[in-house]
Amino acid sequence: MKKENYHESNEYLLNQLDLPFLTEPILKQSFVIRYDSNEKIVNQGTKLKNLYVLLEGKARIIQQEPNGKNLILQFLETGDFIGELTLVKAEAAPKDVVAIDSVCCLAIPLSVVDDSLMKGPDFPIFIAQYIGRKLLLRMEHFSNAQTFELKYRLAALLLEVAVNDQYNENNTQIADYLGVSYRHLTYTFKYLRDNGYIKKNKAGYLIDPQKLRELVQAGNNR
Repeated sequence: MKKENYHESNEYLLNQLDLPFLTEPILKQSFVIRYDSNEKIVNQGTKLKNLYVLLEGKARIIQQEPNGKNLILQFLETGDFIGELTLVKAEAAPKDVVAIDSVCCLAIPLSVVDDSLMKGPDFPIFIAQYIGRKLLLRMEHFSNAQTFELKYRLAALLLEVAVNDQYNENNTQIADYLGVSYRHLTYTFKYLRDNGYIKKNKAGYLIDPQKLRELVQAGNNR
């Protein structure tokens, strides 16, 4: 982890996001934090100190079960927030959030969020809409599990989580996330490999984005 005060040199990362409430006074009280691949951004059960905005990279939200099992709840990408449910007191403590690749976050102290952002007219509406959109995406995830064949859902997932066209997730966790058996997942990977959508390598799988997008589109057209 590498932490530094927000500086104008980081502005190019924010320019790709439409977040007008992040004014200069807010940014001057914020930090830019960079994480390496598989480094924890947030620890489950630890009191949250910042609201994070994902400026660059991808991450996964993981819940630690009492039996020691780790469940993937959601994947995050550029523009996503970390800690919004804790901010609105929907949960007492956050889940684990782990970087998939190199990640850059804007960290806004919760004291700044409470004293400034939450008292303005724009941010409360924005964060409510954001949470609503994430809820709809979660509902769509479970709906797709009942209506789409696994090959289509797996193709979409590979496009979502691959970094530089490389997929190397834990397939036991991915099977749980997709709601299928490990055997079914392995069989579907074989189908994708045999049909040229992916290639096996030492790190996991190299994906063919164009072919996978065509497969996802075929699933949507069914």
